[in-house]
Amino acid sequence: MNQNTLLAIYEDQLKTSQPGKTLLTVVDSRLNSVSYDLQTLDGKSSRAAECLRNCGCEKGDRVLISLRETEPLWSFFWGALKLGAVPCILFPGLGAGGLEVRLKAADTNILVTDIDPERTLKFVNLPKTLKKVILAGKVYTDPLYLTWDEEAELPLTQTAEIEPDDDAFIVFTSGTTGTPKPVLHRHGIADALVRSMKDVLHARQDDIYWCTAHPAWITGTVYGLLGPMLCGIPSIQYEGNFHAKRWMPILQDQKVSLWYTAPTALRALMREESAFFEGFDFSALNQIYSIGEPLGATVYHWGEETFSQPVYDTWFQTECGTIRIANQPEQKIIPGWMGKAVDDTEIIQSDTNKLLLKAGFSSMFKGYYNMPEASDQKIKNGIYETGDLTEINEEGYLHFEGREDDVINTSGHLVGPVEVEQVLTANPAVAEAAVVAEPDELSFEVPAAYLVLSEGQEWSRQLESTLKSAVNSGVSSYAIPKHFYIVNTIPHTESGKINRSILRGNRR
Repeated sequence: MNQNTLLAIYEDQLKTSQPGKTLLTVVDSRLNSVSYDLQTLDGKSSRAAECLRNCGCEKGDRVLISLRETEPLWSFFWGALKLGAVPCILFPGLGAGGLEVRLKAADTNILVTDIDPERTLKFVNLPKTLKKVILAGKVYTDPLYLTWDEEAELPLTQTAEIEPDDDAFIVFTSGTTGTPKPVLHRHGIADALVRSMKDVLHARQDDIYWCTAHPAWITGTVYGLLGPMLCGIPSIQYEGNFHAKRWMPILQDQKVSLWYTAPTALRALMREESAFFEGFDFSALNQIYSIGEPLGATVYHWGEETFSQPVYDTWFQTECGTIRIANQPEQKIIPGWMGKAVDDTEIIQSDTNKLLLKAGFSSMFKGYYNMPEASDQKIKNGIYETGDLTEINEEGYLHFEGREDDVINTSGHLVGPVEVEQVLTANPAVAEAAVVAEPDELSFEVPAAYLVLSEGQEWSRQLESTLKSAVNSGVSSYAIPKHFYIVNTIPHTESGKINRSILRGNRR
């Protein structure tokens, strides 16, 4: 097996890892924790791999995973990699419509889930490519479904032969078209990821590392599931939702030394009284990094005051694979600025403030799965077009100015407006809809909907509730518009497209 692949580096760790050394601690919403060493996790993922193989899963097959519990999620993700299959983790809060779109976009072969078939899956038109649905913790009498029983499985005895350019995993992102795009990464990302953990996050063998991102995000996949395992660094996975009274005890009790979190979380923590934090011991914490949206100078200063550590901002995208821009401990920090290019990133200067990178960096995506035209639009003439607008100063520091397209970044979730608009206009009471980003103190941005109602229709709390419910089931909970504005007309460009820039300008 080629030594520059995810699986090869993982197997090297397995050979050298000390038996009994904790590498993964799972903390639930009640702050109960279970710890695993690599040997135990390897056995569990090998059993998951054998289950997948018995369901007809082959090298290159897409395995989509929608699970609420961390350990089986981890096992099936790594189990799929061992087969040479291509895992993709989904947010468990997806509605039937959002789930259906993603299953079809990835030509899904195996779905691993704990979703109740009677409540959600029976409303999903499953793709013809689907071979099996593996149900975790549920029994369902249908030949398409298999109930996962870890104890009944024998471990996989031989892993697949993998080359660096083989398909490794998929992470979904949204674009201005509103269609979720399956971003495909290669096994050759492994070297860049190890470098990033060691040289950018400065992770050490004696660290206790906590990446708070959900594994369905690129940050959670790369820096939560993959990075710490490839580097042999003990990590924390939290299964509950954000709550200051849970997160702070985790930092303290688990003695977290390296924390990778999001500005949204830090802004939420800022709402607590300063006396609340004085009751905790954060002495183990020696590095904090941020990802997801701009950190902002106010949040930076608050974080430094509260945790006695600077917060180092980082930037990358789903397509980038690993951190491309960051503030670093050995460099000065300009509060509110993203930092400088790191690793093998080469920034191409432009007169329009577009953030352009030289294509071909070692963690760059292979393309959007089965979407060659979209892939070609992203990389042109050897240039990767990020879609972000930035300012760069004489020292090479970058400052985020905004998005070039209409994507909404709400608490790190990327929401394509068209997907939401289609759900809203499916209601006969809505003649036309436009969804745009609106600034938000906590979430950075939230979706806001401008609606033209059909003739004879009136706005009401009941209609608002109906539309929110439709977006929740048709897209996801994080795509629900926070505000609705009833208007007589929606502005359009000369070509007939919704002119979202005018609508955004109305609210900023």
